[in-house]
Amino acid sequence: MVGAGWEERSPPFDIVTPDLPLVPAAAPPFARPQPLDLTFEGFPAEGFEALARLRAEPHIGRYQKEKAVLDRAVTAPFKRYRDDLAVNWVLPNGLPFETERNVFSRILKNDFGRGGSHSHLWMSFYRRPRKRLTDVQLSHAIHADAFRWGLYIGDYAKGLFGPARRRLVEEPEVSLPILNALIDRGYRLSFAPHVTKPEGHPEFDTALDALPDGLDRAKGIWVMRRIDRAEVDRLGPMLVGAAIDAQEELWPLYRFLAVAASGEREGANGDPAFGSGM
Repeated sequence: MVGAGWEERSPPFDIVTPDLPLVPAAAPPFARPQPLDLTFEGFPAEGFEALARLRAEPHIGRYQKEKAVLDRAVTAPFKRYRDDLAVNWVLPNGLPFETERNVFSRILKNDFGRGGSHSHLWMSFYRRPRKRLTDVQLSHAIHADAFRWGLYIGDYAKGLFGPARRRLVEEPEVSLPILNALIDRGYRLSFAPHVTKPEGHPEFDTALDALPDGLDRAKGIWVMRRIDRAEVDRLGPMLVGAAIDAQEELWPLYRFLAVAASGEREGANGDPAFGSGM
């Protein structure tokens, strides 16, 4: 895997500073039970259908009509998926992630009483003392017609986003092969420009010769891959195994961004060097 060389040279211990969370030392291939210990059985068709109706009518009135179905066929199985990911990935690899408290988003929008609603539900584990929205996010999301895995970091991650964005831009000899390896596997790179522009978020799904213009001013950076509903249905319980595969694919980028604020750098011989944060 392109970019894996950087990961293999990572230090064999966790990095911590007084005000920043642990940077996991684990490296792919991740340990996982054989066979996987699963309670997740898949997402019922009625869950996707309820999300589709909510996408067509994204308002609290429709949400209230669909709430029982959403609870039964989206939220409940997603929690089993979450539990299985913790049992089969987080625990076997000793990852320092919060897996229970506030790892899920809300379908209803926090839009100051206007009554808007999302038509998807997403989750991300996070590292204390951070929260889901203030850490580097390895996200999992169900939509009306797809399931999505990805990585996001943005302005809410104070103290993490600035160093991560700077490292991404200033070390293209490392970041570009990592991004291109993900793009080659079907991921898309996108970012929010510093100033809102009519063309919206730039998106890249083919190999990059250089980092995109404006990335140094981004307010948020995404790398995402979607599988369609038919593939979700085909995988059934093994969506959890596919999720662990996705975490392995995303891990070099996750580590590359997560260590940026810790002060860690590699020495000339590939050994870790440390900044004043340690």
